[in-house]
Amino acid sequence: MSNRDHAATFITLGVLVVVFGITFTVFVIPSGREAQADEDAATNAANTLLHALGRGDGAEACDLLTKPAATALTTQQGKDGCPSAVRDLADSLTAADREAVAVMKLTDDDTRAEKRGTQHTVRLGANPFGYSRFLVDRQDGAWRVIRME
Repeated sequence: MSNRDHAATFITLGVLVVVFGITFTVFVIPSGREAQADEDAATNAANTLLHALGRGDGAEACDLLTKPAATALTTQQGKDGCPSAVRDLADSLTAADREAVAVMKLTDDDTRAEKRGTQHTVRLGANPFGYSRFLVDRQDGAWRVIRME
C-alpha cells in the first residue's frame, strides 16, 4: 500500500469520526436529555399527587388528574366530585399513614417510559392507598396522572 493509499484511508476514517461525532452530539445527546427531563417531570407529577392525596388537598390532587382519572377516583370513593373524593381518601388514613405518605419520595428509578408517546409508568412502593403505580402523560403541556392502579 502506498503512502497515498494510507493518507486516503486516514482521511476517510477522520471524516467518518467527525460525522459520527456530529451526529452523536446533535441527535443522541439532546434526545437523552429530553428523555431524562420527561422522566423527571413524570416522577415529579406522581410525587406531587401522592403528597396531595395524603394531605387531602383536593384542588392540587384533582389538578394533577385527567378528567377520566378524577372521575374514576370520584366513583371509587362514592362522592359527588373529585375534591371531596380526595378529602375522603385522606380522612381514611391514620396519622401514621399520613406521615408515611408525607415522607415518600419517588425517584426516576421508579419511572419507566412506555413504548409509545409520552406516557410513563411510575411504580409506587407500599403506600396506604393501595396503589401500585400511576400512569402519567403530558397533555396540553402539563404532566397529569391518567390512571391510578
